[in-house]
Amino acid sequence: MNEDQNTDSHIKNPDSSLSRRRFFLQSGAAIFTTTLLSSCSGIIEDIFPKSDKEEEEKQPDRDKTLAFFGDSLTIGAGGTAPYGNIVAAALASRPVLSDGIVGQVASRIAVRQGGTPLTISIEGNKLNGIKPVRITKLSNQFLSTPTNNDEYSRTGSVGGVRCTIRRTANAELGENYTITPTAVSVIDVPENSEFLLDDASRLKTATQILWYGRNNIGKPNAEEEILAALDSSIAYITAPARYIVLGVLLAQSDRKGTENFEQVASINEKLAAKYGKSFVPMTPPTDAELAEISYSPSQDDLTDLENLNFPRGLRADVSTDEIHLNDKGYQIIANRVIAKIKELKY
Repeated sequence: MNEDQNTDSHIKNPDSSLSRRRFFLQSGAAIFTTTLLSSCSGIIEDIFPKSDKEEEEKQPDRDKTLAFFGDSLTIGAGGTAPYGNIVAAALASRPVLSDGIVGQVASRIAVRQGGTPLTISIEGNKLNGIKPVRITKLSNQFLSTPTNNDEYSRTGSVGGVRCTIRRTANAELGENYTITPTAVSVIDVPENSEFLLDDASRLKTATQILWYGRNNIGKPNAEEEILAALDSSIAYITAPARYIVLGVLLAQSDRKGTENFEQVASINEKLAAKYGKSFVPMTPPTDAELAEISYSPSQDDLTDLENLNFPRGLRADVSTDEIHLNDKGYQIIANRVIAKIKELKY
């Protein structure tokens, strides 16, 4: 029986040979078709590009939040709303947070963003129920500004206890920082305890747009502080970090030949070199950008453009405010950020 089976295995079957020929013919056709489709895939994608929505669906778990950190420019001072709102509206209404405090330098912004740790010491080294306790020492006065005496606050935790840090100020008494637990607590708070900011922790996974440095201009250590603040902020973002760095905006009076103009130009040159594709310049708007927002420059605007500055028609009232933009000016900034987010597929 075993012998018979071996003999049968060597007998050629015509149907079997025909099946093999068909297999090779069909396989060859399949290989040819696959090769043809592969070679055409690039052409097809050029003709029918993937939508932003399709790109986002590839990474369904990615944080869609857009977090804007900076000073008064970030919250749209001089206009009617933060420019981040314009960006979010253009990108399928993505969640947005704009965190800016007027007059702040880069090192203070970096604390609010989370890149620079915040430590505190409090009176008596102990929380007092739900009563405010005076903060006697801060590693950084991260809610302070020389511009106003407004109250600012941020939530977070120290020693695992949720609290609010509040800054108040007045002309007579100066500034005062307090910490208040959200629930009764009497825990000890050793000197120089780390305070973990809620927003900083929550937004680590967001796409971050960082606009630092305008209020450093004119100071001798401006370049070092801006670069250090940005480096720490970017290192804090969850890898792979998604971020955009905006250049420093010239003030209306920062004309060619002035010290501030040269300082801003030097800093922006270094930012562009360091952050490459993640950098958005604050160069004057092009003709195409002006046309996109339906703006026709005046003669004064043209003079500003010749001086490599933002035209005064895109700023707030230059007689009282030489730094901030108006809604049309912020639209220019928003359009640049929108284009960069799309380019980087953030």
